[in-house]
Amino acid sequence: MFHPFDEQDLQRLADDGLIDYMHRARAAGDPSAGTALAILVYGHWPNVERRVRMKLPAHHVEDLTGDIIANAITSAFDGTSVGEFVSWLSTITRREIADFYRRGPGRMDVADAEGPEPAAPSETGEVEVRDAIERVMATLRDDHRAIVDMVVFDDRSAGEAADAAGTSEANVHQIVSRFRRALRGELEAGGDTGSG
Repeated sequence: MFHPFDEQDLQRLADDGLIDYMHRARAAGDPSAGTALAILVYGHWPNVERRVRMKLPAHHVEDLTGDIIANAITSAFDGTSVGEFVSWLSTITRREIADFYRRGPGRMDVADAEGPEPAAPSETGEVEVRDAIERVMATLRDDHRAIVDMVVFDDRSAGEAADAAGTSEANVHQIVSRFRRALRGELEAGGDTGSG
């Protein structure tokens, strides 16, 4: 019989334990599978950031790393080993770096996370991320919310958003960067997990 762990218990598990737990929770239909994936992904933040830092200008590293982490959390990882997980996360990272250069700076997209094999989004992880996004968006002023919608979710350039909002491109980058930091903080804090 499956016994769900709370977030503190999950944080004590090593990567292989998190992967095993995630599969058992998913099989039992328990939403803690998404929390286990989020903790697993966050544990690899420094590795992702290091790879991004080798490929991107320094002022874009933090934003793209945050996007990669958010993308990984909303993707389905179906492997059963740490090696498969590292390979899967590397694929997402490589793809996001390539997309960054294809789109150009300022056109990063938190929703584009599929690897080379079609990956169905993890419903529990996606719900947690969407809840966190809604909480952070609710704290923004209307004009800032519109800018985040355009740049982060509609894949519009910072220049387009600046023109539409009547502000500078630098201000758009600051607003988007603050949103990403706040979202990352909300996800790291665990949001509403465990309160349902």
